Amino acid sequence: MILQRSGYILLILCMMAPLFGPFSELFSAILIAVLIAVGVYSGQYRRQLDPLKLLGIIFIGYFATLLLAGLFSDASLWQTLEALAPTSPVLLLGLTAFFGDPNWLKVNPKNIGSIATIAVLVMYIGALLLWQFQINWQVLGKGLLHHSSVNGRLRLFAGNALPFGAIMVTLCGLCFMGWWQKSSAGKVISLAAVIIGAGIIALWTEARGPFLTFGLLLIPIMFGVWAYLRMASRSQRILLGVAVIAFATAVMLLPATERAFARLFDGLNTLKTGKSFDISTYYRLIMYKAAVEAFGDSWLWGHGPYARFSAIVAYFPPDANFAYTHAHNVFLNHAVTAGLFGICALLAVVLAPFALAWRYAKVQRPTALYLTSVLTLSMIGCGMSNVLLFHDLIAYFFATLSVIAVSLFSQTRD
Repeated sequence: MILQRSGYILLILCMMAPLFGPFSELFSAILIAVLIAVGVYSGQYRRQLDPLKLLGIIFIGYFATLLLAGLFSDASLWQTLEALAPTSPVLLLGLTAFFGDPNWLKVNPKNIGSIATIAVLVMYIGALLLWQFQINWQVLGKGLLHHSSVNGRLRLFAGNALPFGAIMVTLCGLCFMGWWQKSSAGKVISLAAVIIGAGIIALWTEARGPFLTFGLLLIPIMFGVWAYLRMASRSQRILLGVAVIAFATAVMLLPATERAFARLFDGLNTLKTGKSFDISTYYRLIMYKAAVEAFGDSWLWGHGPYARFSAIVAYFPPDANFAYTHAHNVFLNHAVTAGLFGICALLAVVLAPFALAWRYAKVQRPTALYLTSVLTLSMIGCGMSNVLLFHDLIAYFFATLSVIAVSLFSQTRD
């Protein structure tokens, strides 16, 4: 029975990851180990080459490529494995996809949307309670206020505002899953969760990368809205419009709005002019330039996972003194880590869900394309300012969702 509900358990754990923290990854790892073991025992690896199995090969190949780049570098095997530890969820979920039964991992699309909606609202309410009552119970040796940072840039148990923002913006896109099957109340609640989630990203986490990614997600969202409005009654259209205006107005009235948007525009001005209107963005530009030069110095196999940041330090200006340990860009990180092979491996992981849906999804084609486009666009958008797959929580989050998404249109045994 647990195996038949594995997809739901993994989905809930990964969507609630910022709230459950490391316990989410721990319990998922246990379940994943069981799925792999049972799959090997039952001979699932002998099933025909379906989309889920192809995804597994891509994920395993991604890890193998980075490992090989490490073996070609000056680092020891142990140093390479240590540097690759954050990417290990991709390998584990790849093994699950290869050895697991798609039946175990299937989740009803409507339930994906419902769980995403609940996750956004639960995290919002939890953060509000922590902020309002300043609850500071000790967990893992530190207070809840330290873990969550509700008095600053919200992160809950994600460790940092950027990973939290990347997860939250993806959940916002997934809230629309199963939209057609929801009641009018369900549609309004989902819409409220999306607007609240976007408000949290922009105003509470102040995570500019994920907030700009929300603009990318408007592409598939607007296709869905257009299809809905074509078939909706006049009263449904009015209800939708009123709900959008009401929730958006409520978010814009929050006191942090002016500061958050000022920070956003300062960052954009820095990107446009190259001047230090925003020091954080300015430092990133320096790191990006150094990473490009480091890539040019070893463009085929890169410098290895262990040297993915130290390799770019040599190209910093003489007066640069950064307290960073990564280049804040998933594409440049992989270029420095494994050169052209690293970029190709990364693109394979990022584009695989949508490409497989485009090629193989038949019965649930619109749903599969929407789900996978949200995942792919989220990874691309957030990856522009985030380490993404070199962060264990985000790698676990996106790898899990990719496996569940591809399971929707994978063949199963009779």
